[in-house]
Amino acid sequence: MLVEIQCDKFQKNGEMRAPIRFHEGLNAVLGDDNGSNSIGKSTFLMILDFVFGGDDYVKKCTDVQDNVGEHTINFTFRFDGEDYHFSRNTVKYKEVVKCDENYRPLPDEEPLSKKAYGAFLCGKYGLTADGITWRCAVGRFIRVYKRETLDEERPLQAAKDEKVADAIKSYMKLFDRYAAVEAQSKQAAAAEDEKESFRKTTQQYNHVRATKTQKEKEANELRIAELEEQEKKLAQENNQGLLDLDSMTAQHLSELQEKLINYRRQKAAVQTQLNAVRRDMTGQKKEFKRTFSALEKFFPAEDFKALEDIERFHQKLSKILNDEFQETEKDLSTTYVLLNNEIVKIKDEIIQTKTVPNVSQAILNEYARITTELNNLHEANNNFDELERLKKVASNYAQTRDEVISQQLMQIESSVNQKMREITLEILHDEQHMPPILRLEKLNKYTFKTPNDGGTGAQYRGLITFDLANMAIAPVPFVVHDSVLLKNIEKSVFSEIIKVYEKQKESGKQVFMAYDILDSYSEETQRIVNENAVLELSPERNELFGWAWNKERNDGTDKKK
Repeated sequence: MLVEIQCDKFQKNGEMRAPIRFHEGLNAVLGDDNGSNSIGKSTFLMILDFVFGGDDYVKKCTDVQDNVGEHTINFTFRFDGEDYHFSRNTVKYKEVVKCDENYRPLPDEEPLSKKAYGAFLCGKYGLTADGITWRCAVGRFIRVYKRETLDEERPLQAAKDEKVADAIKSYMKLFDRYAAVEAQSKQAAAAEDEKESFRKTTQQYNHVRATKTQKEKEANELRIAELEEQEKKLAQENNQGLLDLDSMTAQHLSELQEKLINYRRQKAAVQTQLNAVRRDMTGQKKEFKRTFSALEKFFPAEDFKALEDIERFHQKLSKILNDEFQETEKDLSTTYVLLNNEIVKIKDEIIQTKTVPNVSQAILNEYARITTELNNLHEANNNFDELERLKKVASNYAQTRDEVISQQLMQIESSVNQKMREITLEILHDEQHMPPILRLEKLNKYTFKTPNDGGTGAQYRGLITFDLANMAIAPVPFVVHDSVLLKNIEKSVFSEIIKVYEKQKESGKQVFMAYDILDSYSEETQRIVNENAVLELSPERNELFGWAWNKERNDGTDKKK
């Protein structure tokens, strides 16, 4: 857990503040009983977010950065009795530095990236579910003014621009319930991709045949029956019987003719390229070597070194191009010879095939036509059947995926709602009072509300209840609640919330809270809060940084410290 924060810019009455120490359970940052503003309560909570790997302190607390300037936050965690010391600078904020107990950087240690730092905290806090990341696990439970986590109807959003689907996925990982969903989603996506790939191949490209509808398939089957009858009749009418001739032989002639045409086209193209290369090699050659002595007569003061350098470059370029031409000519010549050899082979094979005894060319052609059409029809119907099979497989995987998602979401929803009901009863002591309700409807849709109570205090109470419930049933190690969440809650309810905050020490978890004006609360409430106060702030040199930059300074010093 976090046990200390220290910074040489934290001041009180002109002197550096002592390190701020933390403990299990409630850790309160207090203002004065006048409710003074701009003394640093929310700023300190933003520094907590900074310590826990966030960037909002640097990016959104611009008044602090402008007036305090560059500074370094030092902090210590304790896990299993061992202390780990770090520092993070507001300029080099993308890295976290390992330190000794005096916050001096360890000489043999490289700074940690934010990702590596997050992985370290995940490991130490026991956040080990597949795919979980530190900020996705804890960022949404740090609810501070200026952070985008104060929407009482969107408690899962770590930022306004975070997609709902991403928020829900991260939330599921917190409960270790996304791995099953992810595995099933990948399988469903793979099945859908296979289906779509096959569909595009068969329906968008002419070289692959496919029947498009069941009605067309049935028509193909009728045509197949007709062709098979024609094939049989043709064989019977031939006194030698075409059945002695392998149908593949008939088809082979057609394939040979196609190959011959293709090779002849390739041969012609290579011949054209070869002629062009040979022209470039033998024609229009230029001699680059020149003398510039004649020019010196007209321009005696000029330095012709640059022209000579250019001439040498041209000579080198000419040699490179000549080498490339020779290599290209060699490759094209070899290709030309190979193509010509293939053409000769195919011609010989065609002649041999056409000399099949007792088979007239007309019968051969007709037999090839029937065989080709039969093969095409069979291929089209087979591809139709295959696409239908892939559609069914994809549909089944999608249905299974949706069922798994629904089951996992329902498990989380049920456990969270049950715990919120228990906490609501603990806070309100009224069994009839409706607790907040979380509805995880889909992987990209959820709702959260406190039914039949739209008041500000009730809505923020619901948000606090939600955080406490998650801390109780999930590995959420801490929550951070700014005073904006607490100020509209009625005093008796606030007192009960404070008790629940304090009880978190029983589970070794932490609550960081900012508040002020406690004099109107019960003695017990004041006692609990004051006993758990870790930092007390007030105007007149007891602000977090020892001064308030929203006022003119009259001590003769510069505004920036």
